[in-house]
Amino acid sequence: MRTIELNIDSPPAFPEGSVLTQGTFDGIHLGHVQLLHAVIDLAKDHGVPSVLLTFKPHPAKVLRPSRQVPLLTIDEEREKILDEIGLDYLAIFSFNTKLAVLQAKDYVRQVLVGIFGARSVVVGYNHTFGRKREGGERLLEEMRPQYGYDLRVVPPVVFEGLPVHSSRIREDLFDGRFASAVHMLNRPYRVSGTVVRGRGVGKKLGYPTINVRAHADKLIPRPGVYAAKVKVSSDWLPGMMYIGEDRSIFDLEVSIFDFDGDLYDTGVTIDVFDRTRDSVRFESGNKLVTQIAEDEKRIRDILSRI
Repeated sequence: MRTIELNIDSPPAFPEGSVLTQGTFDGIHLGHVQLLHAVIDLAKDHGVPSVLLTFKPHPAKVLRPSRQVPLLTIDEEREKILDEIGLDYLAIFSFNTKLAVLQAKDYVRQVLVGIFGARSVVVGYNHTFGRKREGGERLLEEMRPQYGYDLRVVPPVVFEGLPVHSSRIREDLFDGRFASAVHMLNRPYRVSGTVVRGRGVGKKLGYPTINVRAHADKLIPRPGVYAAKVKVSSDWLPGMMYIGEDRSIFDLEVSIFDFDGDLYDTGVTIDVFDRTRDSVRFESGNKLVTQIAEDEKRIRDILSRI
């Protein structure tokens, strides 16, 4: 997959045409994957590249700068997933006030047709675009004869009676419904970050940990204890991850089972598979150590079956 950066003033980027979809695609969840497969299949039929047109920064940062939208997938994570799916191009479009106020009809003419040479446009059932979200399925259908593209509207993927959405996954991660979130993602929840120095509490208790500072935009799940694997060099090592209430120094800490090494200042990737309990305070160190031992036993069992 190739990643390219474009803006509203870019010249035509796909003179032979393309099949594309568009959106932030945060998380690349089950609904996104279904839509992307439709794009890839249609692109093969037309003999042109498959393209995801996405935006940077996240539109909410421009339209509602006071509102923080934590990301399920940071750029590097999203690119890796898209590459594994088989997409040809990730087109990162600069989102600014000029684009935000562009009327939907002009957006179709200038961007979808003018820059991307859309042969087919694939969108989700509730997709909107353009100034004040005035564009959608109806407008794309109205303009289709004029510009000659095909339109494919993909229905939602439904889980437990409701459509799968990035916002729903965020809510589940915040509220501790971790199993539901990873089901909709169809993969473990990944957190990447840098190992920083902590207070050494885990080592004193007999459970040395690495303390990880995640990317500033990354969504950190609800405090608690989690079953996880950490990528060290080329190996995925099992461990238990703890997310505390106070994240002023670091976001999370992981005790990597049967590992003794120095990872300070290195980048690590953590795949989180399950949430085993809430974060609680203990009356004494002995009670905490007893609980940690029980956590380790349970998490080793969970990870042995993955």
